Amino acid sequence: MHTQGTYRRRNSSNRAARVLALAVVAGSLPVQTALAQDQDADDDPVLEITVTGSRIGAELKDIPTAISVLDREALARQFGVSSNLLRALDATVPGLNVSSGDRSQSTTTIRGRTPSFQINGVPVNQGLRPSNSNSAVQISPYGLDRIEVVRGATALFGAGSPGGIINLITRRAATDRLEIDAVAQSAFNTNTAGGSFANDLYAGIGQKLSNFDYYTGFGYQNYSAERDPNGTRLPGTEFSSLALNGSLGWAVSSQTRLRFTGTWYRENPGQEYNQDGADIDAGILFPRVVAVNPNPFRSQAKDGLYTLALSLESDNVLGHKLFAAAYHQRQQFRQRANFQDANGGADDFFSDDRTNQTTGLRLTLARKFALGQTAEIGIEYGVDYQRDNLIRLLLDPANPATVTGFIAPDVTLNTTGLFGQTTLSMGKIKLSGGARQELYRGKIGTRLANLGLPGTGAPGSFKKEDLLLLNAGLVYDLTGRFQLYASFNQGAELTQIGRAARRATNALLISPQPAISEQFELGARGDIGAINLSLAAFYSRSEAAALLQADPSCAGQSFCPLIPLRAPQRVWGVEGSLDWKPVDAVNIGGIFTWQRGEIFNDDEARFIPFGADTISPTRFTAYAAWKPNEKLSTRMQATYVAAANFFSTTEQVNLGLINTPSYLIADATAGYKVGPGEISLGIANLFNREYENVTSLARGFTRSFATGRRVTIGYMARF
Repeated sequence: MHTQGTYRRRNSSNRAARVLALAVVAGSLPVQTALAQDQDADDDPVLEITVTGSRIGAELKDIPTAISVLDREALARQFGVSSNLLRALDATVPGLNVSSGDRSQSTTTIRGRTPSFQINGVPVNQGLRPSNSNSAVQISPYGLDRIEVVRGATALFGAGSPGGIINLITRRAATDRLEIDAVAQSAFNTNTAGGSFANDLYAGIGQKLSNFDYYTGFGYQNYSAERDPNGTRLPGTEFSSLALNGSLGWAVSSQTRLRFTGTWYRENPGQEYNQDGADIDAGILFPRVVAVNPNPFRSQAKDGLYTLALSLESDNVLGHKLFAAAYHQRQQFRQRANFQDANGGADDFFSDDRTNQTTGLRLTLARKFALGQTAEIGIEYGVDYQRDNLIRLLLDPANPATVTGFIAPDVTLNTTGLFGQTTLSMGKIKLSGGARQELYRGKIGTRLANLGLPGTGAPGSFKKEDLLLLNAGLVYDLTGRFQLYASFNQGAELTQIGRAARRATNALLISPQPAISEQFELGARGDIGAINLSLAAFYSRSEAAALLQADPSCAGQSFCPLIPLRAPQRVWGVEGSLDWKPVDAVNIGGIFTWQRGEIFNDDEARFIPFGADTISPTRFTAYAAWKPNEKLSTRMQATYVAAANFFSTTEQVNLGLINTPSYLIADATAGYKVGPGEISLGIANLFNREYENVTSLARGFTRSFATGRRVTIGYMARF
């Protein structure tokens, strides 16, 4: 089930001191870590718990922030059409901009800003380089239990999530019976099926045993390039991948629990298809897509990620609830590409290696106190530490064992965060507020610095910086099933430190001071009869947002690194969701997004609108589901994206800004239960409509149609 509101119906699916002082003088969140908690009365709600919207876990209805939760059922519905996780998020999360680019260059924004992608709470899009969403595909989608999306800035977790958090939470054992999951799925384009197949396999096993529980899953993918509605092959890279996910829990006592989670992913690229560079130079609107001559060292290419997390929870440590966690992730990307599209169609081999690592610790303590007979007050406070490291090497295309320069030199940033959070509960009203103090210490390292290569940064320590983030919120429980809320949150994003360190002559000239953004939000959510709905309006602003621009020193080169840019910006919008169950067999609903924004342009000396590459055009997704009996289920889903006519003719001509057209696409799925599982049939782009990805188009990428009609057939079972 896809939960946007508070409930799920039972019958339906010197600053540091100020921070700690603030924690001592006020109250705490109600602390719960279960996913759901059944009530005794049949008409009482099933409480939804989020582990991402709070530090320890809290009821969704108590959090003054918009949060979307996609459970396993909601994910299965979307994966029945496509196993692309980003596509599933596009169709189900309001406020999220349509993703663009291929698997290694995808971008996603929420409310016009970059979110933090996490796997089991471990950050996986590095703050020292341009954050992107490729980490969202570095996991088997069938190994996920749910996805929690915090829509908008959150001060609770510090810099790195100005657009919110997308937390991918993997499966764990649910019962004391042996559980076996199995998925087999294949997809292909109907116009020209040959060479368009995408195959997914997944197997998982888990069980609760006395004080222990375990779960492990294995996923395999083998993907070919897709085709457009005319049967023409689309740009992309064929690949195969392996993925592992695991969870091991130990109840040390009735009050203390340990949990280990881990994921591992390895992707091996195959044949590349790209748009013909000769056609691009000739100005052809839709260039041909050709098979690219492989880089001679393509066998060295890979895309890999692993994440590890160990957590400890205790219900009573000196009267406090305790949550402690240690985590580590390592991502390695070895690119062995051919940029022939930027070289008039002639081969243009390129090689680089990028490694980024994150290691962190989190400690949170919480306690609550009764305040008379009807009120409760408490505290949440703690400390975080995170170490980020990045290096990206430019390699000799004729011999990748030879380093020829740095795209980003060896950079390390250490962040320490102290925080305090309070909540005061008085009947129907909950007031919350908190502060977070962050301290930044970083350096340019010495790895290969003695070679004097292009892009080398002078080793040394950065200028020391600190940052104070504040948040405040109000939730009013209007009916017990419906809440109104208001909040203020400060978020922050780092200033692309890896890019800033490139060619730096003095490390002290580099400041890791994040760009602060402020977000104001008003919302409503919950149940009104048979309708579950959510509505949120927001306004966010930043005086110096962290952006990127092409390095002017490399004009005319086929590969041009990006460097930091600061500029004021502001974004505002309205978003919502609705789910209506008029009868047991029918569900009707959808999501909508309306956004506008603008950024200050120095050359024009004024604010100009954002395009569809940053904010979402007006977008509606509607669905209707019908389950006529226990075995058969059907669903139709349609998405309309309105034209984004944000720019005047002058802005389009002089600034190269692009308005994007509207489109409407529809998907259909059907499932039939057979044995312990369900056979599913899904059709994406049901009517084989020609349309372009508006985010890619707005970015000025060479034009191509999006994927044509695509059929997915699969079987998903739990034994």
